[in-house]
Amino acid sequence: MLDKRDFINFLYVASFPVYGIGSYVSANINGPIGQVISVLIHVFILLFYIIDLLYKKQFDIKVNSLFLWMVAFQISSVGAFFIALAKNPPFINEVVSYTRSGIILFPFYAFIAVCLYNEKNSEKLVRLTFNSLSIMLLLNLIGFYVFGLKNGIHTIEGRLSLPFIDGMYSGACMIAIINLMLFYYMRQAITASDGFRFTYLLLYFIINLFLLFLINSRLANLIFLMVFMLSVLNISHKLKGLFLIGVFFVPLLLNLGYVLYQILSLPFFKLVMQRVDLKDVTTFNGRSYAWTKALDWLLNDQTNVIFGNGHNGHYFLHLMTNIAKLWGVKETDTHLHSTSLSILVDQGIVGGLLLVIISYRTYMFFKKKLALGKEEGILFPAKV
Repeated sequence: MLDKRDFINFLYVASFPVYGIGSYVSANINGPIGQVISVLIHVFILLFYIIDLLYKKQFDIKVNSLFLWMVAFQISSVGAFFIALAKNPPFINEVVSYTRSGIILFPFYAFIAVCLYNEKNSEKLVRLTFNSLSIMLLLNLIGFYVFGLKNGIHTIEGRLSLPFIDGMYSGACMIAIINLMLFYYMRQAITASDGFRFTYLLLYFIINLFLLFLINSRLANLIFLMVFMLSVLNISHKLKGLFLIGVFFVPLLLNLGYVLYQILSLPFFKLVMQRVDLKDVTTFNGRSYAWTKALDWLLNDQTNVIFGNGHNGHYFLHLMTNIAKLWGVKETDTHLHSTSLSILVDQGIVGGLLLVIISYRTYMFFKKKLALGKEEGILFPAKV
């Protein structure tokens, strides 16, 4: 008999692929409708949880400080949409503000409900997440190779473009995370002397490497390789300063572009990365122009630096005006190519600090789990 926890877990596994389908609809058919589809499962999980609470007539408040930090960050994130809406830009309206806010709110609270149902077996959530990501990847491969669908947000001819995800390079990140989890499971199989399990996990791992090659995101591939090597050496949770490297990753990249070019010029990387050009690599395919503009705003201009400039704040600051002309695109179609810088520009120092606090808390949580040999530690390399 299917109990409540099994039902909720089934919905959780389904939530990732359904979110992906919503992303496709949002990019290719209708934005708000797609965003509603993306959170349908999460809304259903929350409704089920609330009805279950009402039926049991038992209410226990189970929150910690991290929850409160997340609520504060969500308020900042949702507020950015409505700050932008008040400026009447061409890329957002009231409906989009509400549906995009739903994307930020519902998955988080639904995940908390799933965690509460699995409170006595929290490690199971890791396996459920792995299964859900794997189904999402399979759905994307069927969409691309069987039905010829492509990513509606970002597609480059000749490269693998997973359709049911927020962006082409987001697909590379998803595959990299799956492979980091696979490596953990492969080590488990070796320890248990389970040759059959190790073989099919290894095959899955190799297929994913080939998919990363087909997407050919140089930055995603390079980061995956570095984090994977830390996992192979089993030192990622022992290194000090790793979190700070992540916080200041963009400034580090801007200062190490030529060094990175020298590394990528080695025969192995030339074969894997395919595209190794001095200007292309040192500017990160033009991304450095956007990053430099954003950092210049942070250090010098500082317009609305405390609470931010609203969603797509770079548009109101005209940070991308000349870059849009250089790239031959509309200014409304540009973005900063950096989540952390986008949050700083959109939500200000307040939003940026909240992100750092939440990231540090979750970083330390998974780091401790990895050090203790708990299955939740599998997510630490992905967090890195």
